[in-house]
Amino acid sequence: MKRLKIGAISALLVLGLLVGSAGAAGSGVLHEASLQLSGDLTLTGAYLDQGDGAKEQVLTYTPGGDVTPLVVYGDTLYGRSTMDYIQSYLSKKGYTAVGAINASFFDMSTGIPYGMLVTEGVLRTSGNVTTVGILEDGSVTIGVPELTMKLTYAGGTTDLNYNKALSKSNGFCLYSQDYDYVTKNSLKGYYLVLEAAETELTTSCTVEAKVVDVVENETLADIPEDGFLLGIAMDTDYQSALKNIKGMKVGDTVTITTTVSSDWEDVVYAVGGGELLVENGRALSGFTLDTAKKQVARTALGLLKNGDVICYTVDKGHGSNGMTLEELAERLAELGCVTAINLDGGGSTCIGVTQPGDTTFTTVNNPSDGKQRECANYLFFVRPTKSAGVAAQLYLYPYDAAVLPGGQVEMTVKAVDRNYMAATVPSSVSLTATGGTLEGSTFTAGSAGTATVRASAGGLQTSVSVLVVESPSSITLSRQDDDKALQKLVVENGTSVDLTAQATYLGTDISAQDTSFTWSLTPAVGTVDENGVLTAGEDNATGELTVTCGETSVTIPVEVKGNPFVDTKEHWAKDYITELYLEGVLQGSKNEDGEMVYRPDDSMTRQEFVASLIRWLGVDSAQYADVELPFADTDKISAWALQDVKAAYTLGYFTGSGSGENRRANPTATITREEAMTILARTAQLESDSDALSRFSDADSVSSWAKPAITAMVELDVIDGSGGKLQPQGNVTRAQVAKMLCTMPE
Repeated sequence: MKRLKIGAISALLVLGLLVGSAGAAGSGVLHEASLQLSGDLTLTGAYLDQGDGAKEQVLTYTPGGDVTPLVVYGDTLYGRSTMDYIQSYLSKKGYTAVGAINASFFDMSTGIPYGMLVTEGVLRTSGNVTTVGILEDGSVTIGVPELTMKLTYAGGTTDLNYNKALSKSNGFCLYSQDYDYVTKNSLKGYYLVLEAAETELTTSCTVEAKVVDVVENETLADIPEDGFLLGIAMDTDYQSALKNIKGMKVGDTVTITTTVSSDWEDVVYAVGGGELLVENGRALSGFTLDTAKKQVARTALGLLKNGDVICYTVDKGHGSNGMTLEELAERLAELGCVTAINLDGGGSTCIGVTQPGDTTFTTVNNPSDGKQRECANYLFFVRPTKSAGVAAQLYLYPYDAAVLPGGQVEMTVKAVDRNYMAATVPSSVSLTATGGTLEGSTFTAGSAGTATVRASAGGLQTSVSVLVVESPSSITLSRQDDDKALQKLVVENGTSVDLTAQATYLGTDISAQDTSFTWSLTPAVGTVDENGVLTAGEDNATGELTVTCGETSVTIPVEVKGNPFVDTKEHWAKDYITELYLEGVLQGSKNEDGEMVYRPDDSMTRQEFVASLIRWLGVDSAQYADVELPFADTDKISAWALQDVKAAYTLGYFTGSGSGENRRANPTATITREEAMTILARTAQLESDSDALSRFSDADSVSSWAKPAITAMVELDVIDGSGGKLQPQGNVTRAQVAKMLCTMPE
């Protein structure tokens, strides 16, 4: 059972279109939407006119109200957890997570935060960086706590680190079971096992402990439940300290003393951060963080003059350009912060909420990793979960909709009681709209402008604005059954392909119908109708497909040619094989009758798989011609595949088997399912440690080195097994490879 450290503890829907410039950073708000999450917590999402655009999300918290801020971490300090896991645990403890952001910087290999961490008034790990502190009344402070930790022992009095990994240079480290149940250090250490009457430290305390055992030259030393473990690296820079501690015997005593500045003594939750961004209302500069000058995803926390707190994130990707630290500082100053601190950013940046009327916690930003990263700790805003009462407010979703003319949005009415708990919506809901039409709960947008949808039920009312966009920011094309954006389209003679257009506006996908766009195709290629169905002509030809909406358009090349394979006409994988052949990814050969065949049910060799993969990725393997391969059997690689293998090796996709002088490519051996899955996963840097494999009866036969990759592939439906089995050591057929490549995410 996982454990956490936790403490006991009128719908506003706005959609605006604002244009202008605010502040030195030029962060004019182009598009903004707000959602009242509770009486004292509001979510605001905005798109900024900064560089190529930046998408931000802001939680604004007023202390002393109906939600309580908590700093929360996972099982132990050692290790990491996703935001969803923490939310799930809080839910089991009787809390509703109203909102949350990721918090401190941490060591990626251990999950140990770099700064101080306090939960429930208990010191969990030491550190003396700029820190966010939370008082009993929910108010927040930012500053340096000036924490000191001292050890008094036979060798004198010295500084002490608490729940940190041993290193050569950090001297004495004290451990409690908050760290973990064993030390898990990479260096061997010398440890004293300490027994103490008080096993929880505060930021201002004195604790005496007695030596009850000695553990020498270990990396994994047990941490006692009824005390502490005091250690120092065997290969320490402080050899005199090591000598002194080795002189101590069972029965000797030590004293642990902690102090903190007076204005931090009443802090019950605290989490260390990065550099100060805003001081006395002024944006700072000259930051030293290694990514300071890069535009990346960011997380920050700021204090307003009235004591309110803002938790801030900005995305990188998905139409958002990210921010440098100076841009972040300027933006927080624009938002009215008198003090602000940088928190962990990049792939760690994450913000989540429970939308009123929902019982599901939702990530509301687009994490750079494409999913929630496991982080060291989080700042959550929670309230006790209560039984829902009578509906007191209505909410209408989506609250931030943007559509093209003719686009459709499914509207949903939800309700909360006076405590913002999800309540039953009163019967006889009535929906009305201006600027478009309603059929049941489906809203169809009219002409460009701002439409309004209203809902009423049981004497309650609410409304949302829907932005109807004349010209989207961008348009992408894909096949109807595939989300991957098309850069070009190759179609088999006489066949049809159903295409769909996806529009974005200010970093957000917007609702549209295929009929919202104008479709045009070079006549020699074939025809395309208003629904995006392209029918290829009978003759080989090349041309262009152009899709337009307002003043925005996208054009891709189109080629029509025949499928030469006589052995795929009735095969289950025909469409996958044809698509990849026409794109130049897969190749066939001639049979004894001189006909082109693909041999779909034959196994694929390792070099054939690598060559197909490199072509699918669009890698120019000629650039890797001079690479020296480390394989003992390099001379066995066919000439037609050699450059592709060199490219795959250099890019880290294909590493061979064995090591040293015995590392081999085994190019003509058939590739197994787990080998293929692992290579594919490497191309997208995909891994997972979930239990997705548990539904397969032969999950235990997956090699340990392949499990993270195969788990990720199962989660993405790239591989789905057969007859309830994965058959990881089974051979991959050429048809299966075609399906794998076609179903891989971008």
